[in-house]
Amino acid sequence: MNYKNLFVAAFVTAGVAMHAQGMNVLEKDYEISRKAKKGYLGGVEAKADGNFDMIYFLPSSKKMVKIETYSFDKDANLTGSKKDEWEIEKARKRYKGLTYKGDLLVNNAISVSSNLMGKLVYKNRKVTAKYNWLAGGYVRKVKMLDKQKLTNDNGDEYLFGGAYEVERDSAILVMGYPYSREKADFSKIELLKVQNDGSIRKIQSLATGSQLRPVFSKPLLDDDSRNIENDDLPRDWILVMAPARGTNLPPNEMTYFRITPEGTIRENFKFTAPTAGYRIINAYEKNGNVLLYGLGIKKDGKTAEELLGMSVSPSSMDSEEIEQTKSGTSATEKVLGKLGGLGGLVSAGKKAVNLATGKEEMMPSQDDLENAMDEKKYTDFIVCKVSGGRLVFANATPIEELNQKAVAGPDMKKALSFDGKKFKTNNFQILNDGSMVLSFQDFKKNSGGVGGNKMLNTLAGIRTSSSGPKYERIYQGLYMLHLNPDGSLKKNYTVLLDQKNKKGFFNNSPMTADNFPATSYVIESKDGKSVNWVMEMVKAIDKDTDFSSFMNFDGSTTNTTTTSYSPFYSIEYGKLNLAEGSSSAFRTLGDLEKKKYYLYEKYNRMQIGDYTYFFSETPNGDRLLISRLDVNQ
Repeated sequence: MNYKNLFVAAFVTAGVAMHAQGMNVLEKDYEISRKAKKGYLGGVEAKADGNFDMIYFLPSSKKMVKIETYSFDKDANLTGSKKDEWEIEKARKRYKGLTYKGDLLVNNAISVSSNLMGKLVYKNRKVTAKYNWLAGGYVRKVKMLDKQKLTNDNGDEYLFGGAYEVERDSAILVMGYPYSREKADFSKIELLKVQNDGSIRKIQSLATGSQLRPVFSKPLLDDDSRNIENDDLPRDWILVMAPARGTNLPPNEMTYFRITPEGTIRENFKFTAPTAGYRIINAYEKNGNVLLYGLGIKKDGKTAEELLGMSVSPSSMDSEEIEQTKSGTSATEKVLGKLGGLGGLVSAGKKAVNLATGKEEMMPSQDDLENAMDEKKYTDFIVCKVSGGRLVFANATPIEELNQKAVAGPDMKKALSFDGKKFKTNNFQILNDGSMVLSFQDFKKNSGGVGGNKMLNTLAGIRTSSSGPKYERIYQGLYMLHLNPDGSLKKNYTVLLDQKNKKGFFNNSPMTADNFPATSYVIESKDGKSVNWVMEMVKAIDKDTDFSSFMNFDGSTTNTTTTSYSPFYSIEYGKLNLAEGSSSAFRTLGDLEKKKYYLYEKYNRMQIGDYTYFFSETPNGDRLLISRLDVNQ
């Protein structure tokens, strides 16, 4: 096949040497075919010989999916391409990145939450989802319907103990304490499975002795979580509970549950945390081990409830859905996510929903609770390792030690100092030698308020109330903690990100680049003595205007213009010498900002042998940039 009709090569900045970093970067860019621009990048696959394929899914029918595959050698030269058409079900088994199940899906679903009295209720919802081929995901419209009490066969109600929606199975797993005749039975908690048709099945009853309250409730993270969402590949549910206030149990005695999406309890045991105020950020699984990482507040005699407040949202709905039921944002308005060249279209990782009735979720979202906990002052970083149904270790590092072991690169006068509050974690990795890295970023309050003009915020689909903190924050310092295999701190690497000159005022954007937190990760060298610290940070705010016309029943026409603003991400990187505990200066990869290339939202990096490849595109998606970095240079 003559691939020149699909891609036209233009070699830009090929073989640029970053001598300040001691690293070589090779870059080549290509013009993307018109057909590929209408679809999305659904995967990048490495070959045994060091070559790789980039796979695009194009607008397709209900039964067949169109695929364009572009092949490259290890030097980022285009070597061939092919068009193909697969049956949908076969393609879904072959390609993890294919999320298409039909253009329009209508589903009667439910949500489970606690009412103001703490009793569980389930609410019926009608969910209409339309597939967006450019975003590679569904835009959802939700109509909230009636609600009913959650009861068992005896008519007993339940008090909330945790909930986990398994969208794949149209079901919700629920933990609840039986409640009958105005009295709760806290000696046991029951695991229930609630189907979308309203049927309720008790799976198992578990002895607790006293009342426990959930302090962590999330699906596991793993190496695929970045590209494959839990809705498409449901992971095990991790639920951690702590003694309620007024019980006789030790405040820091935690109960750990690991439950499969089908409702099978894989692990159930108690462990002693370094403090009752253990705020678990995430649970990460690697090689059969689960790492619980977070921060703690040490104060003797206090319970988790007293130290952290409510830490688990009493609802099975995710934060996006809950917030949208409160704001009533239209599905035509843009929900801002991490958009790589989508021109303001809805991110595949976000659920745009529209409240069609006056019913709204009264409970706080998980984001609301996380934002409140971000404001607390913590005394320690805590990492716990779980394996084989038991706690392997629990290690707490005081904030004072973190600052004592802080280092910075030669482009900084001194290392950053962390005060234990106002922060956001953004990455956790386990290295080949078993050591770990945990990255987080601090922020300060935006003295200018929530950022920008209220009308512009509304046009962008942004909530600007005090409960919508995304644009109330200015993110600055980034920290990378290098932890030994036992969870103790080895070194704290720090860098100050400067985004103040990369704002969005040039297009009257209601937000600026520093309103968005960076994400980061590390790439190990072959000898394991150093890592490349790669940061994905917002470098520009794109403005996109969409025009639509609707014919009314009386023959008149309604025209709507919607303006949206999207953050575009680029890369900065530097080298950390783990053996010596030192840091290099940091640079922008390939000077992407000047060339106006920004990372794809998904599948934007891949490592093959000694090379790491990054994949970027222009804002309108008409050109592709491949950047190759030699991790051993």
